[in-house]
Amino acid sequence: MVRALVDRPVREMENVRQAWSHPLFDAIFQRRARRFPLGAELPGVVAPFKSTKPPVPLDEIEEALLVMVGTGLSGLNLAPADLPYNDDRGRSWCGNTMIQWTGRTYASPCGSHGTELFFTNDEGTYLVKMRDKVGDKVAEYENEGDWEKIVSAFRADTVRILDTRLDIPMVEPVTLPFNQWDVNKPGTTLFMPVTDVTWEYINIIMLMMDDPNKFYVYDDLNGNAEPLKKFADQGHLDRTRPFKLSDLEKLSALVTTGTEQALMLQNMYLAAQAIGLGGWIFAGSLGPVVLGGTPFTPGLGFRFHMPEKPGPFPPPEWAPAMPVAVGLDGLFEAYCPPYYRNMADAAQAVYEAKWGTHGIYKEGPAATKNRPSLDLQVMKTADWCLEATKVLCEYIWDTYGRFPASMDPMQMGIWFQAHHLETEFYDKYAPPGAYHQTIAEHMDRWHAGVLSRAREGVGAASR
Repeated sequence: MVRALVDRPVREMENVRQAWSHPLFDAIFQRRARRFPLGAELPGVVAPFKSTKPPVPLDEIEEALLVMVGTGLSGLNLAPADLPYNDDRGRSWCGNTMIQWTGRTYASPCGSHGTELFFTNDEGTYLVKMRDKVGDKVAEYENEGDWEKIVSAFRADTVRILDTRLDIPMVEPVTLPFNQWDVNKPGTTLFMPVTDVTWEYINIIMLMMDDPNKFYVYDDLNGNAEPLKKFADQGHLDRTRPFKLSDLEKLSALVTTGTEQALMLQNMYLAAQAIGLGGWIFAGSLGPVVLGGTPFTPGLGFRFHMPEKPGPFPPPEWAPAMPVAVGLDGLFEAYCPPYYRNMADAAQAVYEAKWGTHGIYKEGPAATKNRPSLDLQVMKTADWCLEATKVLCEYIWDTYGRFPASMDPMQMGIWFQAHHLETEFYDKYAPPGAYHQTIAEHMDRWHAGVLSRAREGVGAASR
């Protein structure tokens, strides 16, 4: 069954209008994991059930709504206006941590937005390439006329990377047993965010060390090594403000992977309530396998790097060393080799994105009436801090043969699957209220006659 494509103005679609006006608080309190898609079969002895309906894929507008709610442009963030950069005596308050002015639908530390969304359906596997998109309006969606961007942006920014549904091995230990029966099945759309932690990690290093913070990062993973000692001796860093490298990397993972993926998928989860879809957020299959770093499957085709050194947590002798995902060539690349000659160049690239000739503090759209002040009055990252950032990044690479030291540059964690719900299962086994009215009416509102035509097609094919 081929999914339907949008063939008329979005603002004329009554089903979209109803979804757009779905009450927020209802969506929040209606949110449940509803795992049973049309066409699936739940084995076992507790609640065995086989759907008699055929799988029905999400149509283009359903996928577009979910994608744009999850990762679309929302406008320009307001940091240029309401974030304090200096105190009343001109001293830095480190507001220069911002790294992008473009606002997205999910929150992100320093406006970094280092997460890209992948998804797979019956027709292929895709990357929604939003990382380099720059907003130019304070609000991208001001009225119904802007609703067309849902589809136009979805079409313009979605890149097909595979012509088939993604091959995800439904076996242990790749996929947990309780997910094997319904994940990535026909008719479902599976959304998989991937986070580049290096972009914001380098920015965080600059923030932590620059005035007035002066945190002194030392390597507790390597005998408390002090790669930044000369900067403390020069008075730039304060050794009474020690910061463990392991804690710095945990912090960076938490505020990037942990925050961005969760908020992105929560947006989609709530939108699914408004549309009337089933689905749920869950811990995905093993990231390195799905990204393509093992013989199990080609996966998404990411490039992997095998560190030449054992790293801070070397595997036991009986376990093989594991490579780390660094990027999807030409589409989504981490700030580390092989995409940069060395880590000094990668750190320089992050610096240039902020302070270079075409950096965000120099030019481009920004939500402030005093655009020149960002260039003339915001204190930029000090030269010594840039040098210290390069020294620390180079130290990590030289010591561990990778960057970061203790986590992969590209991280896959949680997923969200959306599907049309098999309500008969819940009618049989769950108490009343297991699904709300919008779900109950979804097939009639959005796909009138689809199930009956599908049944007729199946019947004709079997005769």
